[in-house]
Amino acid sequence: MKKTKNKLLILFLIVLLISTLTGCENKKGNEEENKIVSELDYLDTNLVSILNGLNGITTGNYTITKEEIQKEEKSSESSSQGGEESSENSSSGEQKQTQSQNNDNSSNEESKIIITGMNQESVLSSDENNVNWNLIKNEIETINESWSIIILDLASKNVNNEDILNFSSTLNDTILSIKDENKINTLQNSAKLYSFIPIFQEQVEKNSSNQKLKKVKSDLFNAYSLVEKEDWAQINNNMESAINTFKEILNDIEYVKNKEYKVNKVYVLLNELQSSLIYKDKKLFYLKYKNLIESINLL
Repeated sequence: MKKTKNKLLILFLIVLLISTLTGCENKKGNEEENKIVSELDYLDTNLVSILNGLNGITTGNYTITKEEIQKEEKSSESSSQGGEESSENSSSGEQKQTQSQNNDNSSNEESKIIITGMNQESVLSSDENNVNWNLIKNEIETINESWSIIILDLASKNVNNEDILNFSSTLNDTILSIKDENKINTLQNSAKLYSFIPIFQEQVEKNSSNQKLKKVKSDLFNAYSLVEKEDWAQINNNMESAINTFKEILNDIEYVKNKEYKVNKVYVLLNELQSSLIYKDKKLFYLKYKNLIESINLL
C-alpha cells in the first residue's frame, strides 16, 4: 500500500514537472513571438513613413505649429536717492539691483507668448517633387541599424533563410536609391522591402488576419509605387489583389468583432480607390490613398 502511494506521488510530481516546463516553454515562445511582431510593426511604421514622404503625404489632416511672439513692454521709471543715503544703503542697493534683474528676467519671460496653431495638410496642393531626402536618409539608416537585431530574432524562429537574405539585398538596393535621391527606384524598392513583412509575419504569428492586413498594405504600396510611372494597368491588378485579400479578413468573425464599422470602412475605401483609377490622375489617387491608409491605421 505504501509502495503504491509512493508510486502515485512520484507520478504526480513527474506530471507536475512536465506541465511546468511546458508552460514555461509556451510563455517563452509567446514572448519571442510578440517581440518579433513588435519589430515587424516597427519596420512597418518606418517604411510607410518613407513611402509617404516621397510624395509629401502625411497621415492626419493637420500638423501642429508653434510661434513665439514678443509682447510690447512698457518703459519703467526709476527715481534716485541722495548720495549719502545711497552710500549708507549700498548693500541694500545691491540687493535691489539683483531683485530688479530677476524681475526683468521674469518680465521678459512673461512678455513672450507661444501661439499654437494647426495647419491643414492638403494633398491636392502638395508638391510631390519636393522630397525631403535628408529625413528619408535618416529613416533608412534607422531601419538598417535595427535590421541587424531583427535578423537574429527572425533566424531564432526558423524564418526562411532565403527570405531574410532577400530582405537584406533589397534593403541595400533601397539604401543606394535613397543615396542617389532616385525617387522612382526608391518607391519601388521600398514597396518591395515592405512586401517581406507579411512574409515574415506569416511564419511567426498565429493570428492570420494580422498577417493578411499586412498583405493588403503591401499590395496597396505596390500600387502606390507605380503611380509615378503611371502604370495604371498594374496598379489596378495590385488593387484587385488587395481587395481579394481583405475579403478574407471580412470572413474572420473573431477579428471583425468589436470593430465592424472600421473594417467595413476600409473595405469601402479600397473599392473607392480602385474605382478612381479610371481617371488616371495621380493627385486623385494620392488623395484616396491617404484616406485609406489613415483608416487602415485605426484597425
